[in-house]
Amino acid sequence: MHPLKRYLHDVEERVQDFADRVGVSRQTLYRIIAGVQAPKPLLARRIVEATGGAVSLGMLYGEIQGGGADIVAMPPGPEDALLEAARLRLAMAVVINHLRPEEAAPAAPATLDIAAEATVNTYAALSRLTTRQGPSRLAQALRPVLEEILKESGGLPSPSALDRGAELAAELYFQDRPLQR
Repeated sequence: MHPLKRYLHDVEERVQDFADRVGVSRQTLYRIIAGVQAPKPLLARRIVEATGGAVSLGMLYGEIQGGGADIVAMPPGPEDALLEAARLRLAMAVVINHLRPEEAAPAAPATLDIAAEATVNTYAALSRLTTRQGPSRLAQALRPVLEEILKESGGLPSPSALDRGAELAAELYFQDRPLQR
């Protein structure tokens, strides 16, 4: 049974009432509970908060991936905040390819390497300044880097598309991430 479904059953709360509390449609929660859709990072955080932590990020994302995903709530020390640059580079390449104008050339491999390194360093620096964790913090670090790369490619998407691109890259990065001990 999905952890959110179990929680709602245990506290005897209707899906519609919980959906209203976290600000989404009932259909969205049903898709999450059915394992058809992973919650966006901001929704996942609202679910964790609304359940008082009874449903964690790891539970939400792990259930979608059959238990293979791990959303890490990284501590605020720079030594623990490092990301895998190669994995991040791939997530960024997918998003940049999706957001760039069709006539623009794809980002050069060297550009992606530098962008991944910049994001890793930004993520580490933010770990000392913000309480955001995991995908939310990564999206925060990714946005300015994606914006600069897309400016150079000759077309900058709307701010909302850029925000969604950063969220998508963060989701892709953490998807199916091996467990860390």
